[in-house]
Amino acid sequence: MNLRPPAGVATAPSASLPGLVDDELDRFLRGEQDRLSPLAPEALVLLDEVVRLVRAGGKRLRPLFAYWGYRAGGGDDLIPAGNPADRTRTPAIIRAGAALELLHACALIHDDVMDRSHWRRGHATTFRRLAKAGAGGDRFGRSAAILAGDLALALADELLLTSGFPASRVLAAFSHFNRMRVEAVGGQFLDLLSPWRSAGDESAARRAARLKSGSYSVVGPLLVGAALSGAPEHVDRSLRLYGRPLGEAFQLRDDVLGTFGDPSLTGKDADTDLREGKRTALVAKAWQMGSPDVRALIAERLGRPNLSPGEVRELREAIRASGALAETIGLIDSLAGQAKEAVRASGIDSGIVGALEALADRVAVRDA
Repeated sequence: MNLRPPAGVATAPSASLPGLVDDELDRFLRGEQDRLSPLAPEALVLLDEVVRLVRAGGKRLRPLFAYWGYRAGGGDDLIPAGNPADRTRTPAIIRAGAALELLHACALIHDDVMDRSHWRRGHATTFRRLAKAGAGGDRFGRSAAILAGDLALALADELLLTSGFPASRVLAAFSHFNRMRVEAVGGQFLDLLSPWRSAGDESAARRAARLKSGSYSVVGPLLVGAALSGAPEHVDRSLRLYGRPLGEAFQLRDDVLGTFGDPSLTGKDADTDLREGKRTALVAKAWQMGSPDVRALIAERLGRPNLSPGEVRELREAIRASGALAETIGLIDSLAGQAKEAVRASGIDSGIVGALEALADRVAVRDA
């Protein structure tokens, strides 16, 4: 079978796919609003929050990984050659990618409740917005946000199940879809336990990173896409070898941005992880590499919700001075390099390999 894509296919879909996913999300969610309105108009506020969040931005990396997993398994090109502006039809893989974005919306809404985060994608988080809308204040906001996240999850299932692929392929993809959710829940629970873990336990921090984001952000979407193409097992193995190190790199980059990111780019606070006491790999490296004074500062301040901006700044600079930031960035680069080496050795078509290498670079250096 000749899987070589037409010239430019490695870059054209990566550029056009986010817009196609956005169009499909708009179409699907408008239909859901029309269906929900006569049944429970009061509950439209929950769906409105899902709509608001998915429209507020996002990198659409999960649909991209699903698409290139689909192509690696022999799936058709996204857009007919020579017609990159054609949006008159919605390919089934776009609907599947949109389902992954709704799953991501669920995870973000629930994560913000658990972390008590105030900002997401440059706007107040769902639980804060709903707290202001209801008579019960914060308790109402948290409860309603959980329901909004659950709604996004249910809609993700519906969109994947009705994506238009043959039933046998949807069933195979749904197995991966469920597995990535199970692993993400396990990783999220490890994240909740993080404040009670030793600050220097890097092994536990990296295990949480692999579960929390590795499967749900990279490996899972790749395998969902591959299953929808009917990919053989050897393609799945190759995608796992690529996706596992890159998935860990994805979460480690999130950890770096959670402490050193620019809120104007990330759209969220850069002090939540420190105030919540997250024992990330970044913190573990600072504990291991830092001087006694650095350790004392971490022990005193990590996990204090009332840290002043100046105290946050001092803690952040202590982590940087320990060498942990540079070491973590080096680890991210190494993991991304492992992913690229794995996909180069996979036997997958060179054009698709190039697209996956470009995604690995994007994950490693992203600033949002």
